[in-house]
Parts: sequence; structure tokens; C-alpha cells
Amino acid sequence: MTTAELAQQFMQLMIEEDEEGYQAYWSDDIVSLEAEQEGPMARVEGREALKEKHAWWEANTEVHDTSMQGPYVFGDQFAVRYTMDVTMDGERSQAEEVGLYTVKDGRIVEERFFYGHGEHT
Repeated sequence: MTTAELAQQFMQLMIEEDEEGYQAYWSDDIVSLEAEQEGPMARVEGREALKEKHAWWEANTEVHDTSMQGPYVFGDQFAVRYTMDVTMDGERSQAEEVGLYTVKDGRIVEERFFYGHGEHT
């Protein structure tokens, strides 16, 4: 499977909210990195730890709306742009982030998230 094919399938499973499906693309030793964040969620290593991170997000965030654009593929990496309308800690906000995923041997070995800081024209 090419990176482009994996990216398309992964994104479709994310849209369908098929956790078991998209998690099947994670390598056992996947690394997840969050920009501009400190604490235990800034760097998460391993499939089980990443499942716990997702569970924490679902327990602490009310998602009102979300959309995804992409995937944008280059070599062994692909990016997805996420826009979200969420409530966290009682505060509703709109957020944008780009997830950059690195693929090796048919599995996602790393995901990095970059956050938007306003619009530029």
C-alpha cells in the first residue's frame, strides 16, 4: 500500500469515527507530539498510551463540529488539516490544527500536531 492509499483510508476511517479501523494503522511504537503543550500529553509513546490520550480527549472535550481537509501527501508523510468547534473546561472555541503523519512499513509511526494562530491574507 502506498502512503497516499494509506492516507486516504486512514482519513476516511477518521471521518466515519471508526476508532478500531484508524487505530489499526498505528504502529505499536507510534509517537504522538503536540506543539505548544506541556505535561503528559505533549509526547505520548506507544499504541496503548495513544489510546489513553484519545480517551482523555473524548472525556474532556465536547465536539460541536469538526471538518478535515486533505490528505496532502509527500513521500512517506501526509498531512491533514482539522478545524474544530469544541468546548473544553467550560470554554467554547474554534481551533485549527494540522496533523503531520509519518509512515513506515505500512503503519503510522509518528503524528505531530501544529496549531493555527490566526488568518493571513
